Amino acid sequence: MEAIQNEEAIQNENDVFTLIEHSDPMYGKIVVVDWMLGNSCSYACSYCPKSLHDGSVKWQKTSDIFHLYHQMREHYVTERDKIVWLQFTGGEPTMHPRIIDLLRHASGMDFKVSLISNASRTLRFWEKISDCLNSVILTYHAEFAKLNHFIQVAGMMADRISVHINVTMHPDRFDQILQDAQELRAALPAASISLKPLRQEFGSQLYDYTDDQLRVLSKGLPSKLAPVGEKPRSLMRATTRSGHSETMPPNEFIIRGMNRWRGYQCNVGLESLRVRGNGQVMRGVCGVGGVIGYLGEDIDLPSDPIRCTKDYCSCLADILIRKEI
Repeated sequence: MEAIQNEEAIQNENDVFTLIEHSDPMYGKIVVVDWMLGNSCSYACSYCPKSLHDGSVKWQKTSDIFHLYHQMREHYVTERDKIVWLQFTGGEPTMHPRIIDLLRHASGMDFKVSLISNASRTLRFWEKISDCLNSVILTYHAEFAKLNHFIQVAGMMADRISVHINVTMHPDRFDQILQDAQELRAALPAASISLKPLRQEFGSQLYDYTDDQLRVLSKGLPSKLAPVGEKPRSLMRATTRSGHSETMPPNEFIIRGMNRWRGYQCNVGLESLRVRGNGQVMRGVCGVGGVIGYLGEDIDLPSDPIRCTKDYCSCLADILIRKEI
């Protein structure tokens, strides 16, 4: 009996994913900068913490933002031959009073630029900034979004740049939101769409989904067309000690409870950076390694991986970073 138990323990150990890496090594050269410009938002979704939409954090100064642009270009581009990909978020980043200047300056420095937005600004606004963007991540919040307007905004860009759509799937309104998502899929065949599971208070615990709902979330709404344009991240490949590997999107790690990497060496800070609304700069959204500097100051940007100290990895951006044990 003891021999059988030892054999099972060895088998379980061999089944643990010990390496999570980019399915395409090219993405390892990209430093994705998750940049929260402030926390004012045009929406106030019921599942969103007030700290992400109540306007309590003022918009960041343009001069401070430009200062960090130049530090990142020197550290990541000049010294390490990497690609800096800015991903502005909020709140609703398009509400920043100097957002057009911020986008044009970044584009002029040969940074890649993305926005994570609810697409609520006018079509005229999106036409004005579209030449500064390499990709967009548009989140469809069914509580507030107007479906036809959302389709117009996404459609205006989907044939030129990468457009990814996250549809927030509240379990209490699951069927209606799924119907909206299917309309998005039909209207925007070139866009990628994720049915995004919601986590309580944005922590590790999922909302109370049924088994059928979880199956729908896992299946998703894949596109039949080849992707259009560039994007900063793709799928991750997870490999066990025994050599078994699986390639999957970040949502799948969360749904299957595979997003626990305490003790792993993680490239957070080498493939990522996080600028919080209050000006704190960290390696990633997870906050591992603590605050490394403040917006407007000279910052000692990371040069080496760091050991993970978190019980779980809850942010899709952090999951999409190389890690191993």
